[in-house]
Amino acid sequence: MPLPADDPRVRMVTTAFVVYEHVDLAKAEQFLLDFGLSVASRSEDGKEIFFKGYGRDPYIYVARQAEGTKPTFGGAAYLAESREELEKATKIPGASEIHPLSGPGGGEQVTLKDPAGHLVHLVFGRQDKPAEEMNLKKLIFNYEDERPRKGQFQRFEPGPAPVHRWGHYGVTYPNEPGFYEKMLDWYTSNLALAPSDIIYRDGKAVQVFFHIDRGDDYTDHHAFFFKPTKPNLDPHVAHSAFEIHDFDIQQLGHDFLTSKGYNLCWGVGRHVLGSQIFDYWFDTSDFILEHFADGDLVNKDTPVSHEVGGPKILSVWGPPVHPVF
Repeated sequence: MPLPADDPRVRMVTTAFVVYEHVDLAKAEQFLLDFGLSVASRSEDGKEIFFKGYGRDPYIYVARQAEGTKPTFGGAAYLAESREELEKATKIPGASEIHPLSGPGGGEQVTLKDPAGHLVHLVFGRQDKPAEEMNLKKLIFNYEDERPRKGQFQRFEPGPAPVHRWGHYGVTYPNEPGFYEKMLDWYTSNLALAPSDIIYRDGKAVQVFFHIDRGDDYTDHHAFFFKPTKPNLDPHVAHSAFEIHDFDIQQLGHDFLTSKGYNLCWGVGRHVLGSQIFDYWFDTSDFILEHFADGDLVNKDTPVSHEVGGPKILSVWGPPVHPVF
């Protein structure tokens, strides 16, 4: 069953793209290529690069030349269900008018701003591209009591981990009394997002993982999360996560990024909430990007979990947690 017809929230289908502004755009481009993205198109002035995965999205990451001396996060976009949903979004206080997208595939968008100042874009009308054939095999595994792979070998080619799509992101909010409630109210009253997990600290809810609410339809365990800022930090993007094929491809990508001398954040490991196999890296602007594989799917019937915050809910195996988390 889809959402009720009278649901006032903006109906969304999936995640679309993220936007980052870099001081050194050339270095950012090289990292993103090594991370497994590819260039879909560039603006005529060269100050905007649209990166794609091998899935059907025309682009999933927009890299822009920063106007000043500080890299910034330019927001994240969701695909709205219809143009009527874009029109609904314009009624949200502070929303922009509907305006055209500049990237490949065309389309239109409305831009919102959450209570912490983060931009949220809602898009519709983008034309999908054909999915690209990557010759990525669905492996046959031999278990201790079931060994179907006979006379066949597991062989892999070193190199970047090809990215399929952008899956989720998170932001932080000011660690001030009442701000959690402001964030929760804004996101759940305006957008079709529903909690998958609520995290508590000292008995108070401080963090939420949200999935896109499609009623009976299953969606990613989380498309978005928010959490409080650490002391002496301003609200910022926490990380953006990109789906890759499987664990072996993830480990190959990890080794490739290591060989290029990039700065590892945390990984490889397995999350508890969402179950993804994760691998986090700092890009050349010190933003955190994640490769993930094998994540959970949820729907309206999946119980919301309530967890006490701490290292035990971050991973079930993997290296020690990085202090940034």
